[in-house]
Amino acid sequence: MTEPMPREPVTRGHATFQSAYPPSEETFAGDIMLRLAGGVWEDTDEIRDHFVETAEDIDDYYPDGPASADDVPGIFDRVLAEYRRVVTDVSYDAAFLTALPELLLSRGIVMSWGDGFDTGEAVEYAAELAEVARDEGYSVRGYAYVHTQDIDRLVMTGHLFVGFGVFGDRDDAAARAIGQEIVDILRAADLPVEWTGSTDARIESQPLLYEFPIDD
Repeated sequence: MTEPMPREPVTRGHATFQSAYPPSEETFAGDIMLRLAGGVWEDTDEIRDHFVETAEDIDDYYPDGPASADDVPGIFDRVLAEYRRVVTDVSYDAAFLTALPELLLSRGIVMSWGDGFDTGEAVEYAAELAEVARDEGYSVRGYAYVHTQDIDRLVMTGHLFVGFGVFGDRDDAAARAIGQEIVDILRAADLPVEWTGSTDARIESQPLLYEFPIDD
């Protein structure tokens, strides 16, 4: 059996920061790059269509905004090409985090990854996932979540926040057990972990390198 590769220390930021269009919420091309790097989409056409549809609304928001929706596909294709140039391999952390929802589900914990803008929306998505999991025969003990703002932060800073809890009435003991299990899983994968042990505090992991190539 081949031994898994050890996790190397993270010594740099996301590769796209060395590209012609570094990720940013303050430029049009940078926002496209941030969405690509976050990976929360079915395919790249979904992101392209989003920016085409919102081009008129965001034209004045970005200093480099498109003159019209017709300009968006060309800008998008240039940013995507640049992403593909600088990100060519899956990082250790990205590979592990991609597999984390399935790993947690096998332990009765549903995970909402990149669903919802904030905690409230992410927990709503987790509840929907729990219903599906129960229909498939899983015994759901609780949930974990990473919302879209967390994904952006992970790309921009390498800092990940993971929320968790239990459904129904508040049960600190059960929620704390969920949190500790997530911490143990992250540590077993050699990811750096910080958690106060409080059910009101999210689990933190940094620095991480979240990179994966885009083929489609």
